[in-house]
Amino acid sequence: MRVLTSLAVIAMTAAICCCVLLGTVGWFAVGFGTMTDCTDSYSCSTQGCPPCAAAGRWINLGGIAQWLLAGLGVGLLVRSVRDARVSRLMIGAAVILSASAITALGTSSRASESYCRPGTADYSSSYCSTGH
Repeated sequence: MRVLTSLAVIAMTAAICCCVLLGTVGWFAVGFGTMTDCTDSYSCSTQGCPPCAAAGRWINLGGIAQWLLAGLGVGLLVRSVRDARVSRLMIGAAVILSASAITALGTSSRASESYCRPGTADYSSSYCSTGH
């Protein structure tokens, strides 16, 4: 039973670390890449035009969501270890890790899509334009 508990704690710790990593390094990388492209395409900052502001909000939402998932994981880890509930830890780790990946992919995708708006300034010269 101790081995299973140890494995469950390791799995939950890995899920928490993934959330923290995506909420910090991932947030910075997505923010830097997406916002650089947005400001290059539209020559504005997150406060300067709606497309880049929307992208910035999606990026920040993704980072905050990752930290909330990490906090949820810590709470679940503390409660489950105290009660010795291995199944709760293993299922919780899988759910948190899956939610973390879906959140990272979803918010970064929405951020890049949010500034690809036909009819906005410089849209035709951005990578968003398909040239048709």
